[in-house]
Amino acid sequence: MNEKTCMKTLTLIPPSKYSKNVARDLVYGCWCKGKRIAGIEFPPISQLQVTCFIREDGHEAELLDAAAMRMSVADIQEEVRKKEYDLVMMLTSTMTIREDAEVLRACKEARPGLKTAVWGSQPTFMPQASLAIPGIDIIVRREAEPVLKELVNRLARGDDSWKETLGIGYRENGNIQLNEYMPFLEDLDILPIPDRRLLPSDIDYFNPVVKRMPFTTMFTTRGCTARCTYCASPPFYGKKVRFRSAQKVIEEMTECAALGYREIFFRDELFTASKKRVQEICEGILERGLDLTWICSSRVTNVDEEILPLMKKAGCHMIRFGVESGVQEILDNINKKITIEDTRKAFRLCHQYDIDTHAHCMIGSPGETQDTIDRSLAFVKEIDPTIITFGITTPYPGTALFEQVQAEHPEIGDGTDLDLTRLHTDAFFNQFFTELSNEELSRNIRRIYREFYFRPRYLLKWLKRIRSTDELKRVILAGMNVFDFAFRKAG
Repeated sequence: MNEKTCMKTLTLIPPSKYSKNVARDLVYGCWCKGKRIAGIEFPPISQLQVTCFIREDGHEAELLDAAAMRMSVADIQEEVRKKEYDLVMMLTSTMTIREDAEVLRACKEARPGLKTAVWGSQPTFMPQASLAIPGIDIIVRREAEPVLKELVNRLARGDDSWKETLGIGYRENGNIQLNEYMPFLEDLDILPIPDRRLLPSDIDYFNPVVKRMPFTTMFTTRGCTARCTYCASPPFYGKKVRFRSAQKVIEEMTECAALGYREIFFRDELFTASKKRVQEICEGILERGLDLTWICSSRVTNVDEEILPLMKKAGCHMIRFGVESGVQEILDNINKKITIEDTRKAFRLCHQYDIDTHAHCMIGSPGETQDTIDRSLAFVKEIDPTIITFGITTPYPGTALFEQVQAEHPEIGDGTDLDLTRLHTDAFFNQFFTELSNEELSRNIRRIYREFYFRPRYLLKWLKRIRSTDELKRVILAGMNVFDFAFRKAG
């Protein structure tokens, strides 16, 4: 290995004491959990890609989805001790970093001399605060793959050259050192196709919106063309959208089909950012005769009468849209750059071409009142999405909204007072930009779920669409989760 020794690294997806299902797969961290999202689970494909990128240089890089395997911290400690890892790495976020650091600290106790590294939104936007948390040795800012690959190669030399790695931060003699950013990957095609055979072989990740099991996820873009004030994606990924080529996407889909997967859940913020690329992907699916159905995300302004029928023909059965609000004033306040009519048109077209829809919405945005919440709920019922998720708008580090709040209320600190016990169901400094109290926002979230999901007409529509026993079981379990959230206030 060119004067290097082999490193033994572990990419760890830790369990949480607050929730059985935490969506930790997004490249910049985790953003949802629990029964509010119907108990959905995602395979950790972004972390698997980091693992496979490191393996390319001959290191013994492994992945452990301890959350999916329902492992305890003691189980993880035993694994770290037994396998004698040199480095444990973890994707983290604002609302999980303190809990995650406890797991890393336990790993270090199990194996003295072990180094730990974290990446994600919180290390990127709050590097000093992240490094002040015991258990974290090294932070990675922005996208992790090139930084961690170089870091591991330098650590393998056994000297201090690892401290020169671009994109990292660390403590030295009581001081925090932050290196310059590593440049973004311009060509996402250099990233390997994640080897899904490294995932737990006996785990079926639960997802009620998936039509055909088993399913997997894919990432094919990075970034978003929008500049919404509540979103950390643009500052994390850079100012432009970067793409994997249609050819590379088709190559990975072909491999997924060969492994027995029947559905792909594209986890990109904006799969449809390039209409030409979407057309090429759809045509490639049809030319190869890939027997795969799929789900993707889009802005409401990125779909039209030309692309939707092609997407449907190529296997797309659901599109997830950021609706956010049904009130134009609220959309303008968060710089959404869409109109209410844009949303109406997108959902009307999806209905026309028999494509299911997922409306992502928020309450508690700047300027929110009880009246705007009621109008948003009425609007969502009008556009008639297949499913909805509502959460409370939260000022996360890295967002314009956080900076606005922090300027007047520095007591928000590094944002980590918002942990998984409160995520998206409790207000967090919203009283400074809405007319509503924490109690009013929390009460409205559960009221919205009750009024939308438990309408007789809606329930009957779902019963009519079920085509298999497996799908019925998934829908019943998802419904029970949503019921517990809406009526019993279970997280």
